[in-house]
Amino acid sequence: MWLKLQWARFFTLAGWDWKLSSRPGFDFQVTFPCGHSECQGSHTLIVRVVDKCYEALERKHRETFSDASWDIPSPALFGNGPDNTFWEMSHGAGGGIETAHNWTQEDANKLWKRAAHD
Repeated sequence: MWLKLQWARFFTLAGWDWKLSSRPGFDFQVTFPCGHSECQGSHTLIVRVVDKCYEALERKHRETFSDASWDIPSPALFGNGPDNTFWEMSHGAGGGIETAHNWTQEDANKLWKRAAHD
């Protein structure tokens, strides 16, 4: 419960639009801005919060979402903090593996610490 609350605070501090997910098995739907001309201004994820480390999230994502990784919204697994996030998505003319660090204007770890206390 506290981990999900901290993620909600993180999304707000990072300037990401978020709402609770209506999809079974997911906790949030988040949208964050992208300035790339081929991305239509933003990317959207459906996020499952799982208290696991990066390596476990990567393994679980590949097992669970291998056929859906390039769907829109993209399925994502978020663990305890920005270092422990994993998803794959289209971006520009390609795409690939992403983490929360790649999509925040400020230092993601500083935002995470603020989210724990604000």
